[in-house]
Amino acid sequence: MIKHLKVGLSGALLILVIGIIVLQHIKATEVDIVLSCRNELVSTNPKNHEIEHHSLIADFALQKRSASISYRYFTTDGIPIATLHLKGDVLSANKDKDTYILNLVSSELIRHNSDVPLPLHATHLEAFASRNITKEGVHNLTIQIVSRDEAENTALLYFLPSTNICACSLVTMS
Repeated sequence: MIKHLKVGLSGALLILVIGIIVLQHIKATEVDIVLSCRNELVSTNPKNHEIEHHSLIADFALQKRSASISYRYFTTDGIPIATLHLKGDVLSANKDKDTYILNLVSSELIRHNSDVPLPLHATHLEAFASRNITKEGVHNLTIQIVSRDEAENTALLYFLPSTNICACSLVTMS
C-alpha cells in the first residue's frame, strides 16, 4: 500500500514538474511587439538593366505566440502595388538577446495594381516563402532587434537569412 502511494506521489510530482516546465516555455515564448519598418527598395531590372525604386512598409506583429508580417509595396509616388501577408507563430523568443524565430505557415500575395510590375523584392520573397511552405510546410525567419531607442520608439531590426537591417517604429504592448 505504501509502495503504491510512493509511486503515485512520484508520478504526480513528475507530472507537476513537467507541467511547470511546459508553462515556463510557453510563457517565455510569448511576446507583444509591433514593428513598422519603412524602406526604399532599389534594384536593377534584369530585362532592361534600369534602376527601379519602390517603397516598402513591413509591419511585424508578434502577439503572444502568433506572428504576422505584412509587406506592403508602393511606387515612389505612393501608389499601392501589392501586399504580401505571412502568418504563423513564434517558435522561439530569446528576450535577453531580442531574437525571435518565426515559423510562418501561410503566404498570400494580394495585387493592388496589376499595371505596375512587382518589385524584385516582392517577387523573390513571395517565391522563397511559398516554396518553403509548399516543400517544408513552414518558412522560417529569424529577426533580431539590434538596438532600441525607447524614448524615440525606434529599433534597428536584423533579418536572417537575408542579413538585411532596417529602421523601424517600435511599439511594445503590455
